[in-house]
Amino acid sequence: MSEKKRWKVLHFLGYAIPILLLVYVLSIGPMCAVIYDSNGEPIYPEQEKMLTRFYSPLRWVVENNDIIEHVIITYIEICSGRDIEYDD
Repeated sequence: MSEKKRWKVLHFLGYAIPILLLVYVLSIGPMCAVIYDSNGEPIYPEQEKMLTRFYSPLRWVVENNDIIEHVIITYIEICSGRDIEYDD
């Protein structure tokens, strides 16, 4: 592989990886809006299992960081159309 082509690949990956990670994090809100009703009960229990597995890395981060937990839960509630409740 030529040096120029290698830099193009690295440049592409430098943009693609952060964008894909951002899309992964932002996709949890709409997915929760589809899977859960406004009371937080699962509409589709079989998809809930898949959703839990798919977002387990994000769930781990949320469980270990209070600030990120607050932001993600607020984002999910906004996407789901639920009233935002804070657990102070």
